[in-house]
Amino acid sequence: MLADGLPVETVARRVGYRNPSAFTSAFRRVTGQPPGHVTGR
Repeated sequence: MLADGLPVETVARRVGYRNPSAFTSAFRRVTGQPPGHVTGR
C-alpha cells in the first residue's frame, strides 16, 4: 500500500493501528527503515 502511494496514516489504519506513530515504530522495528523509505517521502 505504501509503494502504491497511499499515505502512512491511511495504511496504518487499514492494517489495524490506531495512530501512524505506532505503525511507524513497528514498521521501523521490522524493516530497519521508516515507512517514508518505501514511499520516497
